[in-house]
Amino acid sequence: MPFFSRYAGISLALTLLVAGQTATAFAGDPGGASTQKAASWTGLTFYHSGMLVKLTVPIQIQSPAPMTDGLLTRMGAGLTGSLATAKEMKLMAVEMKAEGLSFLNEQYAEKIWFNAGDGRAYRRIRWRKGGDPWVKIYAWTEKGVRRQKIQPAGREESKQDPVKWSKTTESFYPYPPDTVSSEVISDPALLLYLLSSLDPLNLKSPFEIRVFGKEQLHRLTCRREKPLSLSVSFKTHSSSGVAGINTTITPLVFSIEAEPPGSQVRNPETFSLLGLQKNIRIYLDPSTLLPVRVSGRNPMGGELILDLGDVRLY
Repeated sequence: MPFFSRYAGISLALTLLVAGQTATAFAGDPGGASTQKAASWTGLTFYHSGMLVKLTVPIQIQSPAPMTDGLLTRMGAGLTGSLATAKEMKLMAVEMKAEGLSFLNEQYAEKIWFNAGDGRAYRRIRWRKGGDPWVKIYAWTEKGVRRQKIQPAGREESKQDPVKWSKTTESFYPYPPDTVSSEVISDPALLLYLLSSLDPLNLKSPFEIRVFGKEQLHRLTCRREKPLSLSVSFKTHSSSGVAGINTTITPLVFSIEAEPPGSQVRNPETFSLLGLQKNIRIYLDPSTLLPVRVSGRNPMGGELILDLGDVRLY
């Protein structure tokens, strides 16, 4: 199975367990930490270079988010809302490129519209480029996630813009009956942004998160771990110029563990974050809360370490 077929599992929806709280209360829920402040970065680029695979993962935040997109319009899932909602909305764009003996130069792009105040996602577009291309458009609703998959009908159509592709498949994935309507439903890639916005001094550990994969919910436990010193090396880009960071830190480390699905779940899917399925950990610089490393295991690539190479700051 191609690496990014497994990576498709990162297109999840993150559900913070805040029963009885308002949408903006996410700040006080995971460990009582606050997300009222914005993350300090607008762009991150992670790199991994190993014998089997080379990975490049650039992530960008656009604010305010564009309220129109041709693919959303095609699905009939255009963005609407109050002026206040529009001001809170940001767009996260994620690119994943894999090169190596086992991965055949795969590339995926993802765009996520989300509320920066509480982390809830509104829309997501995932595009598999090259090979057998497809686009999957997701719309979060009160009862579940609606998905439209579009593909080109033939080779000639594949050369056109995806909005013109004619092969369409509609799906709907309802939330389980025990899902609380006030829960914040987000996307897993946003986990990096949300952790960057927390107040680590007030963080309680562990805390639970529900995530929605391709078709199913996962319950995650995020737990602070005892850190070891870590050498980091990356470039920062800001209005004052470019600076190189080469230092040793004692990071904040969060392990991410998925609870096994219940017996009632047929054909359970494996939880995945950025292609990582086991021993997943996110490392933050304690002074800046920049995500400096994401690590874990992939069935094909083995142990993978994604280190921060470039960061764009506000």
